[in-house]
Amino acid sequence: MNSTEIQDFTDLTCTNLMIKLKITLNKLPSGNSISFYATREQVDNTCTPFSRQGYDVRYESSNENRHLVQMKKP
Repeated sequence: MNSTEIQDFTDLTCTNLMIKLKITLNKLPSGNSISFYATREQVDNTCTPFSRQGYDVRYESSNENRHLVQMKKP
């Protein structure tokens, strides 16, 4: 992982999170990754579309409704 700071996006709506991720990932150099905390609903609505676009998406639960997500740009 190349990102040093883990951001907390649990307060964003799914739509706002998608927009933020698209902007952030477009600026990210190929092969780098970002990490952030998201709710279960955010993970369900954002991880699949990005993984279909070639991003390596991994997440793990830190509690019932908080997940650490890692996205690596191809």
